[in-house]
Amino acid sequence: MVSSDTRSVGELERCVEAIDATAPAERDADDRARLTDALVALADAYGERGEFDAEAEMIARLDRLRGRSGAADVDVHLANALANATSVRDRDDLYATAIDPDRIEAYRGRIEDLYDRRPDPVIAAPLARATAETIHANGKGDRRGRIEPLLDRLETVYDAHAEPDVAASLLRAYAHAELYLGADGGAEESDDVPLGGDDALDGADTPPGTDARGDRVARAEELFRAHPDGEVAAGLAGVLAGRTNADAKRTDVEAIEERIGRIEALADRYPAQEESIVRWLPVATANAARAGFEAADVGRVEHWAGETAAHHERLSTPSSATWTAVATFFSARASFFDGDVEAGEAKLERLEALEERYDNPVFAHWLGRAMFDAARCYVETDRSERARSMVEDLSAFAVGHQDREEIEAGLDALRSHAPHLFDEADGATRASEGAANASEGAADATPESTDSTAESVDASPEPVGVTDETDEASTAAGADAVTPERTDSSDAPAADVRAETDSTASASRNEGAAADETADADLPGCGNCGEDGCGNCGPDDDLLPPASGPELAAVGAVVALVGLSVAYTLYRAQRVVRSAVGGS
Repeated sequence: MVSSDTRSVGELERCVEAIDATAPAERDADDRARLTDALVALADAYGERGEFDAEAEMIARLDRLRGRSGAADVDVHLANALANATSVRDRDDLYATAIDPDRIEAYRGRIEDLYDRRPDPVIAAPLARATAETIHANGKGDRRGRIEPLLDRLETVYDAHAEPDVAASLLRAYAHAELYLGADGGAEESDDVPLGGDDALDGADTPPGTDARGDRVARAEELFRAHPDGEVAAGLAGVLAGRTNADAKRTDVEAIEERIGRIEALADRYPAQEESIVRWLPVATANAARAGFEAADVGRVEHWAGETAAHHERLSTPSSATWTAVATFFSARASFFDGDVEAGEAKLERLEALEERYDNPVFAHWLGRAMFDAARCYVETDRSERARSMVEDLSAFAVGHQDREEIEAGLDALRSHAPHLFDEADGATRASEGAANASEGAADATPESTDSTAESVDASPEPVGVTDETDEASTAAGADAVTPERTDSSDAPAADVRAETDSTASASRNEGAAADETADADLPGCGNCGEDGCGNCGPDDDLLPPASGPELAAVGAVVALVGLSVAYTLYRAQRVVRSAVGGS
């Protein structure tokens, strides 16, 4: 039960002070009831403002009041105050960049203690709500290995109290599990937990009474049939939206569109819960835009990116903004790949507006990737002034960025690929400086700073951060999210500059090997010698020094650009084939 008290913080504080002026022994039952209600509401009000110490003090006062009075109803109020303190969804703006899952888990544990002493439905409901919120907090805090055990505990609570409010909390928990773990489970620490795969039965086809717990969507449908309630419907909408992450990985646009239709139908059926249901739509529509891009279906990309933006205008939450950034990025990429520079630039401006509005690294991640697409498009279409301007903007953008090494390597590749668009002498200087800076950045960087980004892409568009400091800075960063997606996730979907560089570097090594074989045929010796010498016959024993770091970085960057050009060519070819097939 979330507090519905409409009094201001000042009014609540004055109410508490007035009752405090009366000695505890002189307070009647009405005074105690008014004090209890005021403490619950005041604790929640402090928590919503981010004043967590003050919130903790009000909860401590409730606990002392329970000890003195021994009244059973104070247990219920304390449990609800503790559950309110675990709220992540309703305090989304406070946890956009940082969260402390330990604090939230501690509050949930205190409700568990109350439930152990009094296993009644009135305590089970706040326990279920707090458990679902703790799962959300652990997902945002990149502690995904803790999600499955909490889901099991929540199922146990539901088995003992099969009530609609407990079922609604269970479905919200499953929704967050879909986002953070994916359809097959995604936590490294939970590999032994049997979960349904992508080919699991859809809940709508699962016969009543079937044990569908191996697949979260099927389980959600089962619970909804048992409790066709508005809050349960909102939980089902979350599970359906979360599953679109896995659908997008398979480029299954049709499946995503079916789930979007189902969510919209739920919103129509339960108008009182419409807001709680449609808040999940940006997740699904952004994934539809992502999958449309992977399928080279520009019409779908534009449609679903527009739908995502429309949902964000209505909801205007940090979460909807994150998914809007994901959809806008893929829409911009489709425009740039298609050579529609003006449309791509308009979408780039939208990403810039989001990045300025929200203090979350996920937006900088998507903006940076879109800027690279724009720069490549300018180079491919021979727009020298715009190309130079964008490269300068990206150089400034890279300063202090966690992906500085990859950004600067990509810029060097652009300059090397189109020297006629850049001043060659100046370009050579910048290439050397960029390689040196990249080496320094690599020394300072930690594996976590880059790996968390990639992982968050398909988990959630929200950043995956450090426990109590950077909560979601994660998806963001990575967000191919889807996260957002991070994105990853999220937390989204396409490979970032680092991945593209690695894959093309491998190709460059293969090409280099073929060239070496041709060169070796003209060298003296046993046939196995190279210009660096041979261990078999001995000629040219003096080895040449290995290639320097800047040289290797430059080669890798050039190869990365070649890979991007090939990807662009394949994309355009796929568009032509699809158009030809559609026209016939």
